[in-house]
Amino acid sequence: MKKIILCLCTLFLLSACEGNQTQRVINSFTPDVPNHFHFVVFYENAIPDAAYQSTLKGMKVFLARKNIQSNISYQKIATKKRDYNESLQVEDKQVIVFDYKGIRFNARNVKVLEGMILQVTR
Repeated sequence: MKKIILCLCTLFLLSACEGNQTQRVINSFTPDVPNHFHFVVFYENAIPDAAYQSTLKGMKVFLARKNIQSNISYQKIATKKRDYNESLQVEDKQVIVFDYKGIRFNARNVKVLEGMILQVTR
């Protein structure tokens, strides 16, 4: 009986630590001020092509016209320090947009993200 309780407590603690790791990753990308978006593009081998980057820069300009600051960063999915696939379940060319509260948008297609951005700025 004691072994079962000990195993359950161990599993609970391990699952709690996993949640904290995800929250730490989210906090590392979250901006500190309102009206600020941080676009994070995740990639496996190479940074997305120029057309993809141009689409994101267009969204950044559009948001600037609406008085919303934004910045774009590119993160390799698996590095020596972190594996974002484990913590955020991201795929190649997936974009996650963070605001001061945490994750605001999550899109695997940049065209879908454009639609989300247009909806929020109306």
